Amino acid sequence: KLNRAAYTAGGLVAAGHLAEAEALRALEDAAELARPGQEGRCRAIIRGGLSAGLARPLALRGRV
Repeated sequence: KLNRAAYTAGGLVAAGHLAEAEALRALEDAAELARPGQEGRCRAIIRGGLSAGLARPLALRGRV
């Protein structure tokens, strides 16, 4: 679920709907609460998901 959230956030960042720093902070905060003690693993998952999502901007098409 973390990877999916990071991918979606990356798509929102790429489309200009969300600041990358804001997305990163929110994902890291959520991961810390959900998986305490696994910060390194979570950061790697977040980085990978964000990177993949940044390559595919997310079109909201009336969902705003």
